[in-house]
Amino acid sequence: MRNLIFFSVLLLILNLRVNGQGLEDAKTLTLNEQYEAASSLYLQLLQKLPMKGDYWYYFGESLLKAENIDSAETIFSSGVKSEPANPLNFIGLGKVYKTNGKTEDADAAFKKALDLGNGKNAEVFIRISEANISINPKNLSKAFEYLQLAEKLQPKNPEVYILQGDAFLENNNGTEAIKYYEKAKKLEPNSPTATLRLGQLWVRARNYQGKDGDKGALEYYNEAIAASPDFAPAYRELGDLYALAQRYDDAKANYEKYLQLSKGNIVAKRRYAAFKYKTNDFKGALEELEKIAVEDAGYNINNRLAAYCYYEIKEFSKGLESMERYMALQPENKLLPKDFEYYGKLLSENGKDSLAIVKLRQAIELDNANTDLYSNIGAIYYKQKNYAQAVEMYEAKIRDSKPLPNDYFRLGQAYFQLKRYGAADSVFTKVTEAQPKMVTGYSWRAKANSNLDPDSKLGLAKPFYEKVIELCEADEATKTKYKKDLLDAYKYLGAYYFLVGNDKKNSILWWEKVLTLAPEDEQAKKVLADLKK
Repeated sequence: MRNLIFFSVLLLILNLRVNGQGLEDAKTLTLNEQYEAASSLYLQLLQKLPMKGDYWYYFGESLLKAENIDSAETIFSSGVKSEPANPLNFIGLGKVYKTNGKTEDADAAFKKALDLGNGKNAEVFIRISEANISINPKNLSKAFEYLQLAEKLQPKNPEVYILQGDAFLENNNGTEAIKYYEKAKKLEPNSPTATLRLGQLWVRARNYQGKDGDKGALEYYNEAIAASPDFAPAYRELGDLYALAQRYDDAKANYEKYLQLSKGNIVAKRRYAAFKYKTNDFKGALEELEKIAVEDAGYNINNRLAAYCYYEIKEFSKGLESMERYMALQPENKLLPKDFEYYGKLLSENGKDSLAIVKLRQAIELDNANTDLYSNIGAIYYKQKNYAQAVEMYEAKIRDSKPLPNDYFRLGQAYFQLKRYGAADSVFTKVTEAQPKMVTGYSWRAKANSNLDPDSKLGLAKPFYEKVIELCEADEATKTKYKKDLLDAYKYLGAYYFLVGNDKKNSILWWEKVLTLAPEDEQAKKVLADLKK
């Protein structure tokens, strides 16, 4: 009997040791973003202990990180049934509900977990805080409250401090975030997570390579890799950092390492496609999306990325098809301002201008800092010959942003079409002051002044047409590029000298220049014939 008890206890100890190690291994696989491998290990663990709620929870967490929300909900529900007294799977369900916009259901699930934890389970406080930091709608005050309670229960748990750093960062307090990441790093020097967070923080602060005695993002990412060479997320972040620096070969090499370490799981492949888009390799991004099309057919965000890429490579019809598929499936509360921006631009390129304006206005409502969209809307109104609305949009662009010469140029053209020639000349003046070698700026000033002085008696357009000639004749390429503007200048001066001073000699000179540049110009031939009679 004693031997039986001994062997039973020994088997229990061995089982606990194996399962403890197995769980940590599975969590490490998730941390390294090897989600398929993690799922396989969780299934093995659950075969041995199907009633263990922690296994179900961390399995579901892995699926959530792999963006497989429906499967995660199934796993969390199974966890609740398997071990109803374990609070973790209620938290998992709360995360799913919160992700799906079911805030009341999420709050109820979190309350159930808190009740089961009875104020003594640090993991409950940590996981609910995690949800309140990372999932919209975020509740940072609750996160801070629960993390303080977790810290009292587990003052040496580095994850508590990492999450407090995350909460401060979400609150735009980088100074406090650094303090908490450093605390976590001190408690667990060989863990790459806190080091990675410090690198990400410095990317946000645009300190890429270190300055003023501080380490930069690059050093922290390399430090994370040195601590854990198999830590896939560090290579991904390093790839993104090199992309920001336009070191695309280094960026690609690190992303390929990330794909290798994450075992090319579907999330990694999606991110690689998004990386290609961010580095302006739009065709490459579409190629990556094509590779995963069959296995990832239900992932709607791929339609969004495809639409963006098709717009950038000017395949507007395909882009609109992808965007309309995406918009039909995406919940309204998860649409991005950029979605409406690309949708509007694609609609415009496909000749659906009225609807394009609606979508571009929606993009501005969601992101009023994106003042460039006023120019896009203005261009559509201009194309529709709705010049008054075009003026309104271009004036808004100039009022609400740091205007560029092109903003004034487009506004001037709209004023011109409304026959507000004085206003047009004023804004074209700003163009020529900002870009004194811009031929079209002087050309449009000349046109505006020609209309202010229709019989040319005051010669208001003369100095601007002379400037057009000066700029064009100084360079053969410019002369070819702006041939029409140069012909207008020659013709104006030819007419001016005859009408104002009856100076046939100079008039003939300028009309002959017209024929030199455009030998088939019938107007020049006729005028010269009359002048030489």
